Formats: sequence, structure tokens, C-alpha cells
Amino acid sequence: LLKAIEKLNRVLELDSSNSLALTMRGDQYLSIGRHAEAIADFELALAQAPEDSGVLNNFAWTLATSPTDELRNGKRAVELATKACELTEYKMPHILSTLAASYAEAGDFDKATEWAQKAIDLDKTENEGLHQEDLKKELASYQAKKPFRELQQLDESQKQEEKDLLAPPSQTPAPARTIDF
Repeated sequence: LLKAIEKLNRVLELDSSNSLALTMRGDQYLSIGRHAEAIADFELALAQAPEDSGVLNNFAWTLATSPTDELRNGKRAVELATKACELTEYKMPHILSTLAASYAEAGDFDKATEWAQKAIDLDKTENEGLHQEDLKKELASYQAKKPFRELQQLDESQKQEEKDLLAPPSQTPAPARTIDF
């Protein structure tokens, strides 16, 4: 994940408006729990590709489920998730799940429960129930009148890799080179 972010940084150095690279980097940031960075990338990607259901969905999910209070925005999450659902004709279970999480963050647990159940039902037919366990956890949260929170984080080896990638370059001068004639 971190090497992917590093490579995407290079792409964005060459073209800062590359919506695909911004989206991909935002997704990677989301996967390692760096929600503020993910939101910044999704915001830029959305400006470039306002009809991209993937950007809309992942942006809404982050705004709805981040454990960081300052980053959440239920109203905006509902708007983004609704647009993603419209673009996909309400046929993607994971996007319905995002709409449910968004309504929960906005405080509308009845709609959250309704959309979570639709996500479960659609997952059964579209994905052979592949995501039932996770979707049912989300539903239970909404039935208990609690918004869903998600934070994915790096494991210990990835944390060390992140430190290494973010560390300033060594200040040790390179050894002098001699040339023999």
C-alpha cells in the first residue's frame, strides 16, 4: 500500500489533476486509516470526475464512517452516496451500504436500517452473500441507533515501512570516489 502511494505521488507530481491517480491514492489512504488525506484526494478527484460512482462512494463512506469526529459530515455523505446509487441504478450492494452508513451518520436510523437491509438482500443475489457478515454488523449498529465506524490500519511491518518511506534522507555524506589512472 505504501509503495503504491509513493508511486502515485510520483504520477501526481507530473499531473496533479489526474483523477484516476487521485482516486487510487485516496483509496490507499483510506485502506491505511489516513482519512484526512483520503478526503483531500477524493475532493480533488470529484472535481475532475463528478460522475465517478467509485469516488462518490468512497468519499461518502469516509465522511460517514471515520472515527475522527472532525472529518465526518453526514449530510454531505448522504448527498454523495445518493448520487453514487443513482449512477449505479441502486444495483451495487456496497454502495447501498454506504448510503445506509451515511444516513446513520446524519442521524436517520430508520433510513439507515432500510438501506442496510436492501444491501444485505442485494448482496445475496448479486454476490452470493459474500459480504453478509459485514453487512449484518452494519445493520445491527443502525438498529441499535449507532452510526458505523471503520478504521483500517497498517500492521506493524507496514508501520515500519511507512517510517522508512517518510524518513528524511540520510545526512551522511556519500564516500568520496577516487579514480585510478
